[in-house]
Amino acid sequence: MFDLFPYLARVLHISSAILLLGGLFYAWNLSKYGKLADNPAYGFRPAVWSLIAALFLTGAYNLINKTNVPKEYHMLFGVKFLLFLHIAAVSLLLVKPATTPEKRARMLTGLAISGGIIIFLSAALRAISQ
Repeated sequence: MFDLFPYLARVLHISSAILLLGGLFYAWNLSKYGKLADNPAYGFRPAVWSLIAALFLTGAYNLINKTNVPKEYHMLFGVKFLLFLHIAAVSLLLVKPATTPEKRARMLTGLAISGGIIIFLSAALRAISQ
């Protein structure tokens, strides 16, 4: 019998990452050119919380259901998870109303770099787990 839940968890995980990182990359580009609104926190705050929760829960589910992975997998996953925690924490700080536009631009630069590294690590994890 076909088990649909693992595929739905993977789709939710990938789409949550796309939405979170896509929104952060978009805000980063806007901040580079001075067109970022003074306070984007009001519209993006609920999305940040829900996307971080979805990423954490589906990532944990996907990790628990992984079988027969090489030992390097866990090391790379640990680095990826630490970068995810960085993105989660800074994203939550980013959407605070008290964050200044200058600080927001610096934070977005760090998030863009961390997001790119996570995408690279995700591709490496997928390659070594097959």
